[in-house]
Amino acid sequence: MQQYAELKVRMYTALVLSVVGLLAYVTASAEEALPDTPQAIGGVVRYVELKPTFVANFGVSDAGALRYVRADVTVRVSNKDAEYATRYHLPALRNSLVLLLSRQDESTVSSASGRETLKAEALQELREVLEAEEGEGHIDDLMFTNFVVQR
Repeated sequence: MQQYAELKVRMYTALVLSVVGLLAYVTASAEEALPDTPQAIGGVVRYVELKPTFVANFGVSDAGALRYVRADVTVRVSNKDAEYATRYHLPALRNSLVLLLSRQDESTVSSASGRETLKAEALQELREVLEAEEGEGHIDDLMFTNFVVQR
C-alpha cells in the first residue's frame, strides 16, 4: 500500500513539473514574439481623455440651421511626462481641435473615410501644438470615442 502511495506522489510530482515546464516554455516564447511596443520595452500606455466633450458648429444647412459636431476625444501616450504635458497644455490642444472641427464640411464628418482623415489631421495638429510648447510631439495616437453629427 505504501509503494502505491509513493508511486502516486511521484506521478503527481512529474505531472506538476511537466505543467510548470510547459508554462515556462510558452511564456518565454510569447515574450520573444512581442513587438517593439511601450509594453514590451517596459513602458506603460496611458490614455488621456480630452474632457469636456467637444462641440463645434461646422456650417449651415440648406434650411439655415447650424450644423454641429459633438466628439469625445482620447489620446494615447507612452509615458508619464507625455501624460503631464498633454494635461498641462489641454487648453491649447482643445483650441486646436475646436478650430479643426469647425473647418470641416458635411462630406468629411459624414463618411468613415472622412472621419479617418479628420483623425489623422487632429493627431498631427495636437502633435504640432505639443512640439511648439514642449519640443516633442508626445502623442502616439488619437481616438474619437464618440462622434455625433447634427444636421
